[in-house]
Amino acid sequence: MKGIIMKAINRILAVAAAVSLVGLTGCAAQGRDPSSPPPAAGSSSAPSSNASAQAAEAVITIRDFAYEVPSSVKPGAMVTVTNADSAPHTLTAKDQGGFDIEVPAGATVIFRAPDDPGEYGVICSFHPQMTGTLVVK
Repeated sequence: MKGIIMKAINRILAVAAAVSLVGLTGCAAQGRDPSSPPPAAGSSSAPSSNASAQAAEAVITIRDFAYEVPSSVKPGAMVTVTNADSAPHTLTAKDQGGFDIEVPAGATVIFRAPDDPGEYGVICSFHPQMTGTLVVK
């Protein structure tokens, strides 16, 4: 039951973060000089909020159909996941762990790392050849 609740909470956080990011990126794009080059994918000129500062506790980047994962994250840390690919991906716990985060192409989402220390094997449910390990300690 705890795993189901955590999965639901993580999905809600991921959707909220994606909606916030889309809103910020849209606002920034509307106010920019049309003669200047477009902003980099996922960038925003809006000031960072407290939630953004918390998200910086750990960063996972998905690039070239591979995970770039930090050596470890703290239990319960807010983790930013950025997908630099043109295809959607997921960050899904292989076994226990209760996280299954979908990251659309070019998007950034935030989720909460598991509270229990351990090594969590991860896989992309869209591209099963993509694997990695999230170490929580």
